[in-house]
Amino acid sequence: MDILFFAFANDRDNPLAALEAEDNFIYSLLAPRQAQAHFVIHRDQSVSIEKLAEYLTLYRNNIVLFHYSGHAGKEHLSLDDEQASALGIAEMLGNCPRLKAVILNGCSTAGQVARLLEKQIPLVIATSSPVEDHKAKEFAIQFYRSLSNQESINAAFEAARAKVLTIEASTPFTRGILTKQAHETPVWGIFYEADQVDAHEWSLPVGTANNSGTELVVNELLLDTMVSTFASYNSDVKKIWENQAYGGTVSLLDKRDTVLRCLPHPVSEQVRKLLVPDPVAENGLVFFDKIGLPRLGQIATVYDTIMELTGFIMLAQLWESLSHLPALTINDDTKAEVKKFLTLNPDEREKFNFIPLIDKIRKFLNENKIQYFIDELQHIADIVKEGEPFFEACQFLDSIKSRTLSKKISEDEATTLCILAEEELSEVLKELGFIARYTFASVKSIGVVKYRHLKEAKFKHHIVRLVQRFVGLEEEISILEEYMDTASILLMKEKSGQSEFLNLSPFIIDENAFDEKATIAKLYYFDRYNRDKDMYVYRHVYKPNDSNLLIANQKNYLVIKAQFEAFAEMLFHHSMRQLL
Repeated sequence: MDILFFAFANDRDNPLAALEAEDNFIYSLLAPRQAQAHFVIHRDQSVSIEKLAEYLTLYRNNIVLFHYSGHAGKEHLSLDDEQASALGIAEMLGNCPRLKAVILNGCSTAGQVARLLEKQIPLVIATSSPVEDHKAKEFAIQFYRSLSNQESINAAFEAARAKVLTIEASTPFTRGILTKQAHETPVWGIFYEADQVDAHEWSLPVGTANNSGTELVVNELLLDTMVSTFASYNSDVKKIWENQAYGGTVSLLDKRDTVLRCLPHPVSEQVRKLLVPDPVAENGLVFFDKIGLPRLGQIATVYDTIMELTGFIMLAQLWESLSHLPALTINDDTKAEVKKFLTLNPDEREKFNFIPLIDKIRKFLNENKIQYFIDELQHIADIVKEGEPFFEACQFLDSIKSRTLSKKISEDEATTLCILAEEELSEVLKELGFIARYTFASVKSIGVVKYRHLKEAKFKHHIVRLVQRFVGLEEEISILEEYMDTASILLMKEKSGQSEFLNLSPFIIDENAFDEKATIAKLYYFDRYNRDKDMYVYRHVYKPNDSNLLIANQKNYLVIKAQFEAFAEMLFHHSMRQLL
């Protein structure tokens, strides 16, 4: 039984306003992991010397992390009843044989570091000067958020460091082997002895893959979440949900098929790879219904696909707004975020977080009272807040994405992380379940329909509805009063019995819409712009690891370049090549 020991000590005469909030927030981050029996949290919100000595003695063989927050100094920690000598604290912690790290999140605790390291404690995080209450809270929250995402203690320290630097860029930090000068100027430092250089790679214990004693069924939570969430937006899913609610049975195949059909195609294709049994192979595709590193990476891909799609929808909405209302003034913050996205290098693009981009465009639309195509996105600000389950799930999945890309997750660790990742992906889908209202379509060609008896011409659209089925995609011919853009990807919704569309090109394109002979859709996400070659790089939606589609001067793709140039002129009033 691994124990994380948290001691919080507020001075009754000089209370720290954020200490209780820090305690509660850290607990909310770690509690789900405790529920999985990865470790036990010992949490004392008003610790005294007597209680500290009692519990450190009682749990000494099981404590792996000790955290203190409260008033402190070079030679003491201020507990509930009196000041506790740093010498005595070090002696007690030195008797904990499995202790991996001590975090002293109080003022000027660096004077205690050398004594703790002498007691063979592998790693200490401490401060060298007074720390503002708010900054100490933010440091601790980000530190434990990263640890709860199974990042190393060093990575967690760096993430906490970055968070505090966003509050005040001049805040000093240090890390490394303890020297006489190591903690004289920085506020927060991470310290270890020369023979403990591996200590900074320690991460939270993960217990065993299944601590409940029951057999784990992959995709069970994910499928149940999608059915219960999508039932509010899709009548076919609602029938399944009601059938189950009244004690009926639904075959697993029907459940999968119905859920996949109601998801926008880029998302449904990636979810399908999680749901389909591994022995099934289609055109070289690999599926991921077995726990392990490949499945963990695919869960991250599903999350990334959802967030990318949401980002592209907001960019398309921005385009529509500027196109129909050219007098609109877009603020510098929004311009900067869009420019940042369009000019990412390959490494930056791979790790890009779409939430700030989505939020900036959301604020622009709200400020100008522009109607959203996806109405539900108006309220995304309510869930993208620290402490909200959606926000914390995104933080976790972004961490998994980053660590899988850098190959920093072992196969053993992946077993536990797969379970956690399915839970967090389910949390994301709970909040973004409204995507089940929307479908994709690819407009391949348009012809004019005009008969003698008709006063006005109509337009014959060759549209491929991108509805996921195990047997392929639906294709249809539509006759419409008005024409849509050729070779475009549309997001469709039904409203008052009518279909409404949002054009997502050139952010998402169908390569085969430019080929009259092609029979199936082949979707690509915009990846980045290469200024030196005046080239647009696209990534295959279904097979992200396939070769990129490179659009430079090919005749059939010139319209894509023209669309980006038009977007740049509307937004920045200059060409794409002038962005960098």
